Amino acid sequence: NITYFKNVDRNKTNGRNQAILQLELQHLVNPKANIFGSVEFRNDQADASRDRVYLDEAYLNLYLGSFDIRVGKQIYAWGRADGFNPTDNLTSWDYTDFLDTEDERLGLISARVDYYFGDWILEGILAPTFKPSVFPDADSRWFSEMKTEIPNPQFPAIGQPTIQASYTLAPSVLPEKSLNNTQYAVKLSGIYRGWDFSFSWFDGFDDLPAFHTKTIVDSGFTSAEIILQPRYHRRRAIGADAATAVGSIGLRGEAAYYLTEDWSGTDPAIDDPYLQYALGADRTFSDVLPGKDLFVLLQWVQEVQIPDRQTVYRITDLNHVFRKSVMGKADLSFGEYTKLTFEGIFNVETEDWWVQLGFDKSIVDGLNLFAIVDLLGGPQDSFFGPFIDNHRAQVKLKYSF
Repeated sequence: NITYFKNVDRNKTNGRNQAILQLELQHLVNPKANIFGSVEFRNDQADASRDRVYLDEAYLNLYLGSFDIRVGKQIYAWGRADGFNPTDNLTSWDYTDFLDTEDERLGLISARVDYYFGDWILEGILAPTFKPSVFPDADSRWFSEMKTEIPNPQFPAIGQPTIQASYTLAPSVLPEKSLNNTQYAVKLSGIYRGWDFSFSWFDGFDDLPAFHTKTIVDSGFTSAEIILQPRYHRRRAIGADAATAVGSIGLRGEAAYYLTEDWSGTDPAIDDPYLQYALGADRTFSDVLPGKDLFVLLQWVQEVQIPDRQTVYRITDLNHVFRKSVMGKADLSFGEYTKLTFEGIFNVETEDWWVQLGFDKSIVDGLNLFAIVDLLGGPQDSFFGPFIDNHRAQVKLKYSF
């Protein structure tokens, strides 16, 4: 159950009950082959747009000496940073609820080959298909409202400083199904002197669309229709990540440089090239109170435009939410079965934030109770700020068998 603290527009969802059933099947064909499948059934009583029967994964594994081969629909999770992974470019997401993306990765039909040699793993991926991320419908509390007024391009010669704006969403333009639009990725992972690290290359499509706009202004300059057309553009990314431990402190870092279709910076709808990185440290403090351990993680995330063109992104652009951000996480464990959790993000430049407080209790073997509170805040011209009315509480039971 999810309950929002404040009711808003009656056309919006002010609370919901949902049930999720995920079934997994694994079958050993022989010592060198097995198959795996996972199906998710989701029913949301308040928001029917979130209902689905979905094949999460279905693939064949082959183990041939130094090679592991996996073919079929599969989920990828690259990167060693926590919660923000610039190298994780094969993944698309279900964003119908921005705060509830756990286990919401979408599978990709692809072939993966892992080659093991010494302390190294060379991973190659080929994906003949493309899967875009999923976004909230207009009646969702997580749908970003558009401005109802825009500047008048002819003021002061004609009309008022602003004019009324309406919006039309044109059909999305997806990549054509062709060999030229095949997606590729390669990653080399290794261990050296206590460091786990990897280097990666991605050549594929952004799972988030660029919105190409066309504005039609009436002859009197009193109103305008803005046509938005989502298009998915190719991009490439060179990335690296690393993790190690120094005494009782864990260190991690991850970075990727994105080469986009707009290297020259002439198309405002398409991202210019940019670098994203995350640096983090964590530590577990044992017996901070009798029988209670505290895990703390802090992480700095930043985006740098290279070359710097002073690009200003839409506040709703999910590729650029964390431009200068502090992320934190803390778990206070009361033995093996109970813990209090904290997770938060603060965007330094825009001064918006999100905090999640949680309680996790293992009732019996396989059955867990979760109680969660989400709080958000910030200016209206920030990412979290427009959702300030979306403070909420959530209670969830999860049974694994």
